[in-house]
Formats: sequence, C-alpha cells, structure tokens
Amino acid sequence: MVTAARIPAPGERLLDAAAPEWAAAAEETLSLQPTPWASQPSEYARNAWKDRPYGQTATVRVAAAHNGEVLFFRLDWQDETKDDGLRDTTQFADGAAVLFPVRGDAQLQTMGSPEQPVNAWYWRADLEAPLEITATGLGTTVRLKDGSVSAAGSHEAGAWRVVISRPFSVRGDGIAVLAPGQSGKVGVAVWQGSNQERAGIKAVTLDWQPLEIQE
Repeated sequence: MVTAARIPAPGERLLDAAAPEWAAAAEETLSLQPTPWASQPSEYARNAWKDRPYGQTATVRVAAAHNGEVLFFRLDWQDETKDDGLRDTTQFADGAAVLFPVRGDAQLQTMGSPEQPVNAWYWRADLEAPLEITATGLGTTVRLKDGSVSAAGSHEAGAWRVVISRPFSVRGDGIAVLAPGQSGKVGVAVWQGSNQERAGIKAVTLDWQPLEIQE
C-alpha cells in the first residue's frame, strides 16, 4: 500500500526529493514487469520487440505526501545511464509516470476504456515540464492542457529520484479526483531510454496498488 502522509511543508520543499521533510513519509518498494504483449498498442512494437528484452526496471521505491493542497509522489529507481536528451533518432529519454483510475475499476493493463478512463502524470527527462494525460484504451493517450502537474528529477550514483505532483483542486474530463482522507488506487511505470523504451515498451505495475491519502 502507498500511503500519502500529511506533511505541513511548502510545495517547493516537497518537490525537492532530498528535503528532510520526506523522512515522515513511508517508502514502499513496488515490483515492475514488462508491459504484456497483449497490451502493446501497435503491431510494430510487437514485431520489433518480440526477441528483445524490455521493461528492465525490476522495482521502484515509492513515497507519497501531501500538504493539504498538493499531492506528491517520490519515485526512486536504478538506472546506470542518464538519458536526458534526444541527440539522434535512435536515442530516447528516461521517463516515469504515476497512473490513476478515473472511475470504477478501470483496467490498468489496457489503459482503461471509454467508460472508465485512466489518468497519468508523466515525467520525462528531456521535457521542460511534465505532462498530464488521459487514456480510454490502448493507443488512445491524449495530453491534457491544464499544465497543473509539476516535477523535478535528479540522477546520481546510477539512480533516478523524481518527484511529481498535482494540486487536489484540479478537476476536469479524464482527470482522477484525489483528496485528503480518500482511498484510491495508483500504478507506476518506468522507461529506460538507454534501452530505447518508449510508449508501451516499459516496465509497469501490472495491477493497481492501494492508495491511502491521510486526512
């Protein structure tokens, strides 16, 4: 279970993964698996990667916190190479995302359905700002334009540490409603750019993880 501790600290402090305030948040280690073949959105990916290993990040350490106004997730994972730029067509950037069902029992492995979308906060090392996206099934990802997600990442000693956040007050189509005192579900995905991982080629929690947001 991922528990978001209530920590009375300014948002800029909690966006800093090294801030001492994070000591009050419990950290959970989640197992990741390659996205199943049945969940790959394109025939190209299924053919190009059928004999290649992908989704090579085996675990991610997750801590969560909020200050009553903004919800934060801190993600830590091993990655010996820092891939933060696209200098050639064969290069891809490291990335990570936290995902939420918008309503009901949206399926994580299929990125939801038209009736039950999935919402994600997506950080990528080469982007100036993170993205918020929604999906209603495989290959249906749409970027939302509210610009409310914030993130900061650093790479040291062969590992990424990323904090990604969004205010509780954000509302809209395809957006998961999150609030203090609420129970929910969360998933995590990680992409290793050095292995040319992108789109559906990633490591992911195959099932939703319980999420508790402290009052």
